[in-house]
Amino acid sequence: MQKKNIIVRNLNIQYYQSESIDKNNALVFLHGWGSHALHFRHTLEKCENVVAVDLPGFGGSQASQAPWSLSDYTDFIQEFLKKTDIKNPILAGHSLGGSIGIKYCVKYNDVRKLILIGSAGIRKKTAKKYFYLVFAKIFGIIFSLPGIKTYKERIRQGFYKAIDSEDYINAGALSGTYQKIISEDIREDIKAVNVPTVIIWGEDDKETPLEDGKLMKELIRGSKLYIIPEAGHYTYLDDEKAFEEIFLSSLK
Repeated sequence: MQKKNIIVRNLNIQYYQSESIDKNNALVFLHGWGSHALHFRHTLEKCENVVAVDLPGFGGSQASQAPWSLSDYTDFIQEFLKKTDIKNPILAGHSLGGSIGIKYCVKYNDVRKLILIGSAGIRKKTAKKYFYLVFAKIFGIIFSLPGIKTYKERIRQGFYKAIDSEDYINAGALSGTYQKIISEDIREDIKAVNVPTVIIWGEDDKETPLEDGKLMKELIRGSKLYIIPEAGHYTYLDDEKAFEEIFLSSLK
């Protein structure tokens, strides 16, 4: 795959594409949080006519200085496709990439097919999550106090590890973006998807539980759900053979 760079929204964006490409029928892959385009490389190299982009803040792409919401990422994809002259794509998204793909399909009416892989987007209200969001908002105020600021990083990491929020710890400059994304439930967008949709899920996915995939199947009319036994959130790594059989057949 060829590595390329392009400026979108004043950000230097890195992406990859096939040696030759039909821009009217391309497969566009969107990766998940904390990942990058080449995480999916083994599968993409078996595809023809494919584009995979490092989302802003990940891989080789520059991050925005301001926190982004799912809508910001959605509009970014639209601008990226316009600049690269890609029309009527098949959108395939893993985790965060899936939720971006869902919102894109609803806002921009030019997608031929949607493939969701352990897609994020269904947010359940739990006591732990509520506590996390409240703490995240007041964190900056509390730890700006004299005497406490010195211990800010140590206490912060201890707290987020205690509530299983390693993603927030690792978010760094993207912590504001992370907070925006995990606070948004996109069930209404999922209901509004009206393109052929294939849903691929790991039976043992702990990040986005299988019940989320089953709910998406119910909400998206005519969608197909494929469950890979004993696979987790990264189905394409946990059982590459089973995943690729489903994924590649979905492109036909």
